[in-house]
Amino acid sequence: MSGNQTSTIPVTQDKGGATSEDRLQVSTAIVSRLLSSLGLPELMVFCGGLLLTICCTWLAIVQGAGVPMALMAGYCSLVATIALVVVFHVLKNPPARVAPVAATVPQQPNYPAWKLVSQLNIANASRLWCDIEPGHPYSRESMAWATAMIDAIKTGALPIAAKPNAAKEAIERERANPTWHTEVTREALQSWAKANGHNPEFLR
Repeated sequence: MSGNQTSTIPVTQDKGGATSEDRLQVSTAIVSRLLSSLGLPELMVFCGGLLLTICCTWLAIVQGAGVPMALMAGYCSLVATIALVVVFHVLKNPPARVAPVAATVPQQPNYPAWKLVSQLNIANASRLWCDIEPGHPYSRESMAWATAMIDAIKTGALPIAAKPNAAKEAIERERANPTWHTEVTREALQSWAKANGHNPEFLR
């Protein structure tokens, strides 16, 4: 029976199932990839630092320093060399600057379409007055014009467009307390704009 037995070489395995050969292959691949990403200057710095570390460690052991202490000093020197290589690599290849994002230009209103609308609420009218397409965020200028229109409605300078079948009390209440949803006619806006020396595009 002894002639049929085949000798096997035991392979150490860790708890995760990886053998020592696997770990060596992974480590070698990592080092190879790291070295391939470095340029010639970085490799020269790394090789010089590695050579200096080995020489200093060997010299310390020869002169009688304790082996653990000499190896610890060599390890620290090697770590410092790697850090120096990384810093040199980063300084040589600074990260690319991100180009500033240009501010989005507000979309111009579709004037041919809006000129066919007979009634507008204050929110839309104030945006169109400032060349902002309704539905887009309002600006400080459009907010100012909305406030001016609301104030003109309260004083009676800008009549509101009464809703069909609305009670007289409801109309008076909306006239006294107009909102951004209060509607006015195109003709009323044109008269109010002309009286104040304005002629915005959407009312022409």
